Amino acid sequence: MNDKAGVFTISLDTELAWGMFDKSNIDKYKHAYRNTPEVINRLCELFDEYEIPATWAVVSHLLEDCDGDHSDRTSPDFEWVNDWFGELPCSGGMDKDLWYAPWLIDRIQDCKTEQEVGLHGSTHMQLGADGCSRQHAEEEIGAAVETLRGYGVKPKSFVFPRNDIGHVDMLREHGIEVYRGTDARWYERASIPGSVQPPLRFADEAIRGTPPVVEPVERDGVVEIPGTQVFRPSNGGWQYTPGGSSVARAKKGLEHAARTGGVFHLWFHPFNLGHEPERDLERLERVLSVVREFVADGALECRSLKDMASGR
Repeated sequence: MNDKAGVFTISLDTELAWGMFDKSNIDKYKHAYRNTPEVINRLCELFDEYEIPATWAVVSHLLEDCDGDHSDRTSPDFEWVNDWFGELPCSGGMDKDLWYAPWLIDRIQDCKTEQEVGLHGSTHMQLGADGCSRQHAEEEIGAAVETLRGYGVKPKSFVFPRNDIGHVDMLREHGIEVYRGTDARWYERASIPGSVQPPLRFADEAIRGTPPVVEPVERDGVVEIPGTQVFRPSNGGWQYTPGGSSVARAKKGLEHAARTGGVFHLWFHPFNLGHEPERDLERLERVLSVVREFVADGALECRSLKDMASGR
C-alpha cells in the first residue's frame, strides 16, 4: 500500500432535460427526467450515509423561470442547430418538471455532509465545439456564475457540457478554479471518429477494464482533474454488458487508487439513474460501501473537486 492515501471524488452532471434540448430526443428520456428529483433526493441520502462530498455541476437555467428573453446574448454557430437561443425550451413554453428545479440548491445544501455546487454551464452550450467563440463562452459562463451568485454560491468547479473542452482561460476569469477533464482513456482523448468511440466504450465495460487513476494538472491557470470512470446505467444498451460490470470496474479503480495514492474520479448524470432508480441506486451504494472501507483503513480520502484544487 502506498504511504500516500488515494482520493475518491465524484462529479454529477446535473441538468435534467437541458442536456438534450438541442438533440430533439427529449421523449426518449422523459420517464427518467420525471424520476430525477427523487433520484437526487436519494443521492443526497446516500452521500450523507457514506459521508461523500460530491460535486454537483448544475446547468444554471434549471434555477430560472425562463421567459424566453435572451436578447443580451448571441447564438453560437453550431451546425446541428439553427438558432441556439431560438431553440431553448423557454422560448416555446416548457414542461417545468423537465426543465425547472428551483428547489435544487436548497436540497443539495441541506445535506449533512457538505456538498459542492459547481457549474455545467448556463444553457448546456458546448464550449469546445466549432462555432462557439470566445464571446459565446464568456456570455455562457458569465450568465451561469451570475445565476449561482444570486443563490449565494460562488462556484469554483466546472464540468464542460458533453466533456467538450474549450476556452478554459475564461473559467479563470470568472473565478473557476477546477474543471473535469476528458476521461483518461486513449479512445476518449485520441483523434478518432466519434462513431468509433461507443463500441470501444462498450468493450471496455464488457471486459471490466480497470479504470486508470489520474492526477490534477494545471492548464491555463485552472486545475484539470480528468475523469476516471462513467457509472453506466442499466439501460441504453449498457444492460447487455455482463451483470455488475460498472460496480466491478469501480472496485478495481478504487483498489488501484488506494494502492498508488492516485485519484479515482467517478461521474454520471443523475437522470441516468432515473430509468431504473432502485436497481441503479443499489449498484451505486455497493460502490460507496467499498469507498467507506478504504476510508476507514486510511487508504482513501473523499474530496470534492473544489477541495482537490485548493489542496485540502
